[in-house]
Amino acid sequence: MSESLIDFRSLVDSYDFAPDGQEKFNTLFGLLDKAIGSSTSGTDANEAVANSIDEISNRDEPEGFLWTLWTLLIEISKRIPLDDPRAQSLVEITQKLKVKQSATVEVWGSTYSLWTDMPLFGAVMREAWNDATTIAQWKSLNSFAARLLGSSVQSWTNFALWELRQGLEEPLSSQQAKDTYLITTSEWITHAGKVLYDEGRKGAQLDEDDVRALRTGSLLKGEASGFSEVRWKFWKKKIEELSAEAGAEAKKRAEKALEVIKSLEA
Repeated sequence: MSESLIDFRSLVDSYDFAPDGQEKFNTLFGLLDKAIGSSTSGTDANEAVANSIDEISNRDEPEGFLWTLWTLLIEISKRIPLDDPRAQSLVEITQKLKVKQSATVEVWGSTYSLWTDMPLFGAVMREAWNDATTIAQWKSLNSFAARLLGSSVQSWTNFALWELRQGLEEPLSSQQAKDTYLITTSEWITHAGKVLYDEGRKGAQLDEDDVRALRTGSLLKGEASGFSEVRWKFWKKKIEELSAEAGAEAKKRAEKALEVIKSLEA
């Protein structure tokens, strides 16, 4: 059965344009809407979109272009349901950009490789992380970020840890909150579980800023910051506990996450 059409045109009204941003937005929006908004997205369409984005990229003044591109990708991802194949299509577009020959660009006073480094992507994601959104969009945003981490497009393990801490290491007051966080944390395990598991086994040294940012939640008070085998085992136990009283959707996703955990620990 084909997926339903997704109307992303509301983004045009909600986007806060820079003085020269309207034209960039319209061009990028047209490319992404054609590939992701239709019910016929696929590998060939994703390749074509990535090629077109590369062709129109602004190497001389990359900041506005990149901020618009990453904002669009993230905002579109928030509107794609979790199990819709087009969520993975969006990831595939970024994968195809990642492997392209990259020009060197100057962004915020530093030099980057345009597609290898994907400058500003993390900054735009951080802004989206802090913005209010609907529960459905929050689930989809976490799923998108998890898929990007799991596919090695981005290395933002911090977003994973923040969600796992809030959802599994802090007390939650309502069943809706428990189910929501069970779904989002399960998405991280399902799509990026190997990355998170390997990080826990490495036990990397943290600087002072990371110690604060990656601290444990109140239910794990006293444990070290960052990834660890202790945290991984706690997350597994907590997912099992929350799953026992969860609604149907949350339980289904938790079971899938637990299967991933089992396979990684085998």
